[in-house]
Amino acid sequence: MSDWPRRFVGIVTRGQTWLNLGYNILAFPTGVLYFVVLVVGVSLGVGLAIVIIGLGILLATLAAWRAMAALERGLARGLLGVPIPQPPDRRDLPLVERVQRYLRDPVTWKSLVFVALKFPLGVLSFGAVVALGWFALVLLFAPLIVLATTVTIFGWIVTSPVQAIPLCLLGIPAVLLVLHLSNGLGWLWALFARVMLGPSTVQLHERVDDLRDARARIIAAGDAERRRIERDLHDGAQQHLVALSLTLGMAESRLKSDPAAVAPLIAQAREEAALAVKELRTLASGIHPALLTERGLGPALEALAARAPVPTTVEGVPAQRLPPPVESAVYFVTAEALTNVAKYAGAMSASVALAPEHGRIRLIVRDDGAGGANANGGSGLRGLRDRVEALDGQFHIDSPPGLGTTLIAEIPLGGHG
Repeated sequence: MSDWPRRFVGIVTRGQTWLNLGYNILAFPTGVLYFVVLVVGVSLGVGLAIVIIGLGILLATLAAWRAMAALERGLARGLLGVPIPQPPDRRDLPLVERVQRYLRDPVTWKSLVFVALKFPLGVLSFGAVVALGWFALVLLFAPLIVLATTVTIFGWIVTSPVQAIPLCLLGIPAVLLVLHLSNGLGWLWALFARVMLGPSTVQLHERVDDLRDARARIIAAGDAERRRIERDLHDGAQQHLVALSLTLGMAESRLKSDPAAVAPLIAQAREEAALAVKELRTLASGIHPALLTERGLGPALEALAARAPVPTTVEGVPAQRLPPPVESAVYFVTAEALTNVAKYAGAMSASVALAPEHGRIRLIVRDDGAGGANANGGSGLRGLRDRVEALDGQFHIDSPPGLGTTLIAEIPLGGHG
């Protein structure tokens, strides 16, 4: 079989074919839902704009169409295989400023166009795929259908399975053509979604500025960390090694003149060496834990959970190793999050969950503590955000007062942008 027929027939075995078909079928019900929500919301909001409730309805409609755009980004990623980044989360800003930013963001208006056009375009793609697909399936299964009822195709009345065999033979390429049509429509939907739901130039400039600021903070944090390591080496392991050297020198000087005094000095030297090794191990674990390098993310996270002051569960760790930068980021984000649980949350329990999906790893750390954490309020959480965003990931904290804290970090498995 030559290459073209193989590609034509092989469409049945490609998983993306059926995902595209699912998107085209869902285009109609989702389009109807979006149309109804927008028409009702805008109509009521504008009609009642003279009273305060109208403004509330318009704000709710704005939130609804952003939610619909987020749903479409998820469908594009899950069904069409197009990873479209979500707009920056602005829930840490005051409501008025948040709305102003939403309204100034071109993506808001582009997504409105996409959501509004999803209804007519969804009807077309759904109708084409379902109508032609139904006709192709009738042809394909005509020998079985005629056992229950007659089949009429363009005025030709088929009453027996033998008569229906030519229809079945036509049905095979018809089904394949419909699947190719569905893939073509899926490609067009993916292109439309990427253009209308993807980041705007404003967002890209903001992203560059954020990354520039994050890089400066990471460099400053790296310099501070090097100074801390130097200080810890000087005050810890280096002091023990100096004491070890002096003790061994004393033992050497007394070896001939007073052999009995050498044994206590050697024991003291052994103790100083043990303390130096302990200091170096502690220092090394703060730089990069050996358990993470040697045994992987699962055992390293389990060790963090075991040391946590509250009962902590770990679930969803992938069996395969992740790229080293990703493993390091997940480990240190989890470590800092559990440290914050111990210091500030007053929680009774915590959980750590990992979920790889669509080329990304999602880390979720939850606790049932006091809440009220602010991702922009402290250097520790800001450092975690910088670490995640340096790998082109996304970092979010949901921490309503009194309802616990949920930290979410999504990192591309490539470990870079």
